[in-house]
Amino acid sequence: MEKIRFFLTLSGQLWFIVFILSIIGLFNLYSATSYLETKTLFIKQIIWVCLGFFILWLITKIDCRRLYIYAYPIYIFNLFLLLLVLIIASPLMGAKRWLGFGPISFQPSELAKLTLIIVLARYLAETDIEIQNLKVFLKMLILTLLPAFLIILEPDLGTALFLLIIFGTMCFLSKVNHKIIIGAIIVSFALLPVFWQFGLKDYQKARILGFLSPQKDPLGIGYHIKQTKIAIGSGQFWGKGFLKGTQNKLRFLPEHYTDFIFSVFAEEWGFIGCMFLLVFYLLLILTGIKISENACHSFTFLLAAGIISMFFWEIVINIFMALGLLPVVGIPLPFMSYGGSSTLINFIGVGILINIDRRGKWL
Repeated sequence: MEKIRFFLTLSGQLWFIVFILSIIGLFNLYSATSYLETKTLFIKQIIWVCLGFFILWLITKIDCRRLYIYAYPIYIFNLFLLLLVLIIASPLMGAKRWLGFGPISFQPSELAKLTLIIVLARYLAETDIEIQNLKVFLKMLILTLLPAFLIILEPDLGTALFLLIIFGTMCFLSKVNHKIIIGAIIVSFALLPVFWQFGLKDYQKARILGFLSPQKDPLGIGYHIKQTKIAIGSGQFWGKGFLKGTQNKLRFLPEHYTDFIFSVFAEEWGFIGCMFLLVFYLLLILTGIKISENACHSFTFLLAAGIISMFFWEIVINIFMALGLLPVVGIPLPFMSYGGSSTLINFIGVGILINIDRRGKWL
């Protein structure tokens, strides 16, 4: 009876939602990698998920006030890891993104999403959340640009831009003056031509051009968008069935177990399956919002809301990317895309939400 009551609480509901999403993600990854000669990727993801649940449980046991106390050291440690990547990491496909620890590799840029939320929540909690002026805005911007700059050097433009999206969301949550936000948006648009000319590499420009005009070069820069649309569209209402997705099996669909994992799912489970998946994502977001509303301190409110915004934007950007509504920027789909770093960060994020919900009082 006590266990049943637990699953009626917000914490219990989060455990259940994450469990279901993880099961769906593992089944989908098994299908996405079934044609490969080895099951290494699938087995690795099972290990990451199991480790993720253990870390989630561990996070719920730690007093969340420690995150407030150690927010800046955690942030600085992450900057150190990002710098270390640029110095010692071996290039892989032209990019330096992973730190190797024996057979295990870790991507500090994934950690940067969470550490930025923690440090911004700490900084904003120190100030008056109702009166956020230009000085507060600029300090938040500096805290964001430091990791974003290091990530751009890897290069990983998608994750760097994602940090700016988190920054914008935290500005909105902390009630930064609207005039400041509008001014920042105008300046950003004014700088776009300069960024296009000097800030983007050729392959990044090609992705944007491929997104804007995929029909001009369907076998080149428009190939990704064309294949993902075919995969999603061919799923129709009911889908082709588990292990029966042809776009994936015949290797037409690129990045099928990371960026375009949603396309694999949509082809095999169709519109009905996608609605089922989106319902669980919606439950995750709504439960997180409820936890942030119940938070008794500005730090825990901003932390919970920031984590939920991270999940929200990852889901929206990845699915829009698969639908051809956004350029390919390499943002993973939570609990679905293959990858140890992103998987563990997802579980840590949920662990913090449960921690905030269970502890309730700040003092």
